[in-house]
Amino acid sequence: MDLTSGNSYECPDASKPLDIDEACFSILNLYNASVHFYSVAWEAYWGIGKQQAILPPESNTSLIVSTKHPLHMYYGVQNSGSKYLEYCHTTYNFGEHGSYGWNISDEKLCSNIYVIREPTKNYLPIIAAFMIYILVMIVWSMSKVIIRVIKGKLSPDNAVSISDLDRLQETESATVPAVRTTKSSTRIQSVDTFRGIAVLLMIFVNNGGGQYVWFNHSAWFGLTVADLVLPWFAWTMGLTIAISKRAELRITTSRIKITLRCLQRAVILIFLGLIINSIYSKSLNELRFPGVLQLLAVTYFVCATLEIIFMKPYSQDTLLQFGRFASFHDIIDSWPQWLIMGTIVATHTLITFLLPVPNCPKGYFGPGGELDHRGKYMNCTAGAAGYIDRSVFGSHMYSKTSDPVYGTTLPYDPEGLMNTISAILIVYLGVHAGKILLLFYQYNFRIIRWLLWAVVTGIIAGILCNFERQGGAIPISKKMMSLSFVLSTSSFAFLLFAFLYFLIDYRQFWTGAPFIYAGANPIFLYVGHLLTRKLFPWWWHLSYRTHGTFLAMNLWTTILWTIAAYLLYRKDIIITV
Repeated sequence: MDLTSGNSYECPDASKPLDIDEACFSILNLYNASVHFYSVAWEAYWGIGKQQAILPPESNTSLIVSTKHPLHMYYGVQNSGSKYLEYCHTTYNFGEHGSYGWNISDEKLCSNIYVIREPTKNYLPIIAAFMIYILVMIVWSMSKVIIRVIKGKLSPDNAVSISDLDRLQETESATVPAVRTTKSSTRIQSVDTFRGIAVLLMIFVNNGGGQYVWFNHSAWFGLTVADLVLPWFAWTMGLTIAISKRAELRITTSRIKITLRCLQRAVILIFLGLIINSIYSKSLNELRFPGVLQLLAVTYFVCATLEIIFMKPYSQDTLLQFGRFASFHDIIDSWPQWLIMGTIVATHTLITFLLPVPNCPKGYFGPGGELDHRGKYMNCTAGAAGYIDRSVFGSHMYSKTSDPVYGTTLPYDPEGLMNTISAILIVYLGVHAGKILLLFYQYNFRIIRWLLWAVVTGIIAGILCNFERQGGAIPISKKMMSLSFVLSTSSFAFLLFAFLYFLIDYRQFWTGAPFIYAGANPIFLYVGHLLTRKLFPWWWHLSYRTHGTFLAMNLWTTILWTIAAYLLYRKDIIITV
């Protein structure tokens, strides 16, 4: 981590105030010799830090430190015997815009870091935005109720007596009002709501997420809110595969035609992904081939093809439905698909742990780089997955090599070949959630099944990562799309969908608005927000940079796309590929 963020001025300088995620750190050096100060983000510390400053003897030096991650710090000094020694290894979590002090001397080693000026409460804009949204929802709901009551009182039908109404209901010749069927009304509301949450959260995150660290992807290990959006979107795509393919198989017996339509959709998604990638490429020689839409296209085609081949148009096995195996109907009904999924996961795991990577240990999951393990694995970024992507794609992959936490790394692609293979399991777990919806008819039994899958996948993920942020045999890593990451994000997906299904489709406490509108046209919103991300009125330059101003702009962008989704929904326009 770059401690000074490229700034050479002292942080008490009022003419140049602290930026977002910065704090002032004053170090009082009481040694009569120069001191070398080192620091590194705690999660990147493996016994060595990066030299950030040389503190003159008997001086007070002010530095600007980043507050995004806990900082591990120490200093080195030449003693009287000309021997260089390190002192005071400590980790501290600085607060934004706070001012801190540290006194170092040979008389009292490792004194505590103290607060000179309290940090700002940068989470207050989030609380304010949340309260505003709640207030708007309350006012909106109350206004709808009031309008409904007023219309009821002003309606001519209100003059009919209760006895008249009873007589009308008993009349056999009473006509039944026609129900207007639209594209939107025939969709499962909880599915669209779940997908809408994923795509709107994706828009918010991709536009900056208010510059909050928890609304940005994790540095390498661990899990943030931003890390959930792509797996959730892929998971719900799998859920719709189960529903749509069953319907298509009931309409037509030609599985080849259905497969060709799936292939067509996958090709269109890949083409859209390349168009988006071309925005950030200077030439065709640098055009990035992998991407989010490419990952979704490949995983969709694999899982959809499996369902087309093995899915039965109707559930024909009565023994499985009502016999002793009824509780495992969803698993036994699709045992060939699960067998293939197991083979894919096993193959991916064996490649990860057994593929020889030059000058790297087998089974390496780390970021490599100059700071990881004292630079020992400098050329091992992303282990086998990174090695395969660099060999297959060359310059046609994500080319960023400067990491704010781990320093200089090799190129790697978070949507590369190995990560795409790993993501197939996420999609198929979504397919299985859809199978539960199709094969079990009781609302409460469906919810119980989804909750059981949430528990099982969550426990397995925890065992793989040893219930630690970057521990276990397979640590949680979005960058690597590790198996523990796949299972943990799927666990949250099962849990959230069960909750939404209970509220929306079972108890009907909520219509799913406004997320349901975005869930009806997710691809349109995703592609549209990427094409307009740096254009007004979705984005503008901020002269006053704070979390509050960024949050307001990013929420405004998300609201605009929600309004666009609502207008399409009202017009019954569903844009598909």
